[in-house]
Amino acid sequence: MLISKKKKIQKYLNQKTESEKNAFDFLLCAYLDGTLKSDFESLGITRIEIHIDWNGIKCIGIQGRYKKYFADIQIYPNEFSVSFDLDEPDDDIWYAFDSREQLYRVISESIHALE
Repeated sequence: MLISKKKKIQKYLNQKTESEKNAFDFLLCAYLDGTLKSDFESLGITRIEIHIDWNGIKCIGIQGRYKKYFADIQIYPNEFSVSFDLDEPDDDIWYAFDSREQLYRVISESIHALE
């Protein structure tokens, strides 16, 4: 029986209490309720595509544009990477993933460094 990816994610989240959820889990909640995309839009990122890898390695991949720059953000349960480039954003900078606020702060600082 095929179960949709969103249903698998919801099942995973339902198995955790609020106090057991980490920053990655709360991003998954934001993905399911649609606020993840709007959070990135509020940072000025457009043409957002969100890809969830749920088989084996759990990863949230976000690609988009900030003005003339391509953005690539990879988020794992314990770390994340951010990369912006005019052609191919493949020079990722890796960070330990502590909180959603930290993620958005790093992305915002990366965007400001482009200007």
